[in-house]
Amino acid sequence: MKKIVGICFLFIALQNSLSANNFPLIKNNTGAKVYYTGSEQVVKTAIDMLLSDSKLVCKQPFSLTDQVEDQTIVVGIPEQDAQFRELLERYKIDYKDVSGQWEAYKITTIEANGKNYLFVIGSDARGTAYGLLELSRRIGVTPWVWWADVVPKKKSDVTFTADNKVYAPSVQYRGIFLNDEDWALMPWGTRTFEPTPRKGAIGPKTYAKIFELLLRLRANTIWPAMHECTIPFFFVDGNKEAAEKYGIVLSTSHAEPMMRTNTGEWNNQERGAFNFLANKEQVLSYWEERVKQLTQTENIYTIGMRGIHDGRMQGVNSLDDETEVLHKVIEEQRTMLKRHNPNKAISAIPQIFVPYKEVLKAYDNGLKLPEDVTLVWCDDNHGYIMRLSNPEEQKRSGGGGVYYHVSYWGKPHDYLWLGSTQPGLIYTEMKRAWDNGARRLWILNVGDIKPNEYLTEFFLDMAWNIDSFSGNTIHAHRQNWIKNTFNGNASDDIDRILENYYLLAGHRKPEHMAWNRVEDYALRATGYGSSNQPVKESELSPIAFGDEMERRIGAYEEIARLSTRVYEKEIPQELKPAYYQLVHYPVLGSAAMNRKILYAQKSRLYAEQDVELAAYYARLATDAYNEIAALDYCYNKDMLNGKWDLMMDMKPRDLPVFQKPVLPELPASAFQNNRTPHIPSVRPLVETAGTPQEGDRMIALRACDFVNDIQLETIESLGHSGKSVRLPRAKKIHVKQPHLEYKVNTINSGDVKIKIGRIPMHPVHGNTEMRFAVVIDKQKPLIISSNAEFLSEKWAENALRNQSLTILEAHIPEPGEHTIRIYALDEELVFDQLMLDFDLERKHYLIPTK
Repeated sequence: MKKIVGICFLFIALQNSLSANNFPLIKNNTGAKVYYTGSEQVVKTAIDMLLSDSKLVCKQPFSLTDQVEDQTIVVGIPEQDAQFRELLERYKIDYKDVSGQWEAYKITTIEANGKNYLFVIGSDARGTAYGLLELSRRIGVTPWVWWADVVPKKKSDVTFTADNKVYAPSVQYRGIFLNDEDWALMPWGTRTFEPTPRKGAIGPKTYAKIFELLLRLRANTIWPAMHECTIPFFFVDGNKEAAEKYGIVLSTSHAEPMMRTNTGEWNNQERGAFNFLANKEQVLSYWEERVKQLTQTENIYTIGMRGIHDGRMQGVNSLDDETEVLHKVIEEQRTMLKRHNPNKAISAIPQIFVPYKEVLKAYDNGLKLPEDVTLVWCDDNHGYIMRLSNPEEQKRSGGGGVYYHVSYWGKPHDYLWLGSTQPGLIYTEMKRAWDNGARRLWILNVGDIKPNEYLTEFFLDMAWNIDSFSGNTIHAHRQNWIKNTFNGNASDDIDRILENYYLLAGHRKPEHMAWNRVEDYALRATGYGSSNQPVKESELSPIAFGDEMERRIGAYEEIARLSTRVYEKEIPQELKPAYYQLVHYPVLGSAAMNRKILYAQKSRLYAEQDVELAAYYARLATDAYNEIAALDYCYNKDMLNGKWDLMMDMKPRDLPVFQKPVLPELPASAFQNNRTPHIPSVRPLVETAGTPQEGDRMIALRACDFVNDIQLETIESLGHSGKSVRLPRAKKIHVKQPHLEYKVNTINSGDVKIKIGRIPMHPVHGNTEMRFAVVIDKQKPLIISSNAEFLSEKWAENALRNQSLTILEAHIPEPGEHTIRIYALDEELVFDQLMLDFDLERKHYLIPTK
């Protein structure tokens, strides 16, 4: 009765005076009141989060009220709450632009008789929750308040200015996949944060924190952790209920059909083989048990079938067999879903099909999928999407989706330690996915969440509002994130640090510095005790361009020194743990990894020539290894009294790249003299203004520095150059067709190598050679096919280099000014760098553009 009376008082006040205004979320250190009469669990959860967040910001936090009074936040879903709807209608607050949408919200404010009211209007429960948590962001609480210990700034007054816009997600289902959790999330979750005698039982306390993070990031879907080391999600009491509390949709990965985690749930001794042909009754019974369990839970069902883990289906002998069996499997699965959800049309039960690895071959072999099933495409595990829906597939009512990686275990080499994928690559590939109809579901493989915090937010921000991103807003997104995370402290310095961190990792990730491969089973067949190759010599030259090794080490040391100064002198004490996790550890760890690998290589190089110099480099390499260990200890043990103990592992899978440096055998006498030997300084690269001039018998250019008058999208934080350019397809090789044009001035003439770096994307529909043409002056075009088949040697090189490098042999008959034009012939390509090299024998790794 009190709630109805409270609304009536507001009606009277509003009739006397009504106007829009700025609403005081916090006024004189006192937070607003929150009024909600509905019953949606996720809305109540979001309100609790908002109230809790406000305790970190002001002295008198937000509070619940059963009266609509001054400084009240009124929350509701018009289509579910008649009183709330009546209030909106009577006082001409438009809500019809929100109603009927998916997860939408609008925030509006009014002033009546000197009193302020704010309305959070949601189209549904999750949309309302997102609106409430937008208020949390506005008072200065970031999504990483708990997961990265980002302490908000204390505030006595915060005013909210409403824009009355409707906010709704671009992508319907947006979420993460917890994967390869063996070395961080699982041990931390089961031994540090939520200790349990059940080994591998990640429980509801841990998942609640994960789901809270997802809600803050405006995500709604999870693929739970599923490795053999982890007890399956549904086998741990409370996990499902935690998901429901936070409004999270449960789904499973490409290898886990029908919400079953086969690695931990299928028991061969009890059920027999996981073989649909030979053991159909047991397989169907196994799936049906879970479907019955989840009839009242919001799920997305993965349909189809693979092996127990990430392998081929059992019992099939040919591609035709597999195609036929998959058709029967999907038919049975959909019949089962309909049988246990009789009040829903089968098209209303979300289902996805992931054409990954051998399943893609079956799909291409003629497997017919029901129209309402969502096709979820994958990247190649290294950030380059393998394929997207063609124009016919884009017409499917189920739409398309993408499963994308910023963390991976597997060929040609893992990257499980740090998060260093270039944001520009995520933008490029996910925008291409969006443009080709992948708008139903986006899932990001985040590994253990940490240390992929920023990349996770970047990906999910794109999924929430694709229109707010372009190739030229990537830098601004990072700057805004830095400002919000560190309260404006040292923003320019941190931006410079992260810009160069992603650039250097774009040349080669820290995990890939050993220049070796993992899971090389041919190697094991030779009698070598592992399928992981030992550390190899890097392709960075100690001679080219002054010394590529020292130049790379120096670039890392520059940002490491800057990060240390920022950490010690500019970041306030309460934010030091956040800075350590989000910036300092990955930057210093990357710098130390490069020193360890490259100084060890130099030690081996000089071992036969100068043992004293070799010993000097051996000490530096060993010191770098010890520094990584010290950084790791601080992260796990020293910081925040061990809150994140076991979350950071400096050597996941104990691969060769993470082990102690590989050093030559040197006499003990070489180490007796600790004198630092004289080492020549690295020669700086020469920069010239105007038309690029030849120097050191070469000219190097960024692809984005084209000179012709054409409007093309340049993409920040992408490629070895740090800024790449998207070139549309040309219908023919002609100056009036889209192309990149460069003017260069050469001193030399004769034979020349033209080296072109592009982003190693795959054909968008899987059916082109990705050809491009290079034209020098009026010479005959040089036409190159640049596609690299998945799992080929060229693909592996591209994935580790983060660039497809094409080397052409050409001839320039005379010195002087020349014109070079580049055309994309089959489909849009993204170009990074260009180099003309008259030194035909030069060995180097990088094209030296700035």
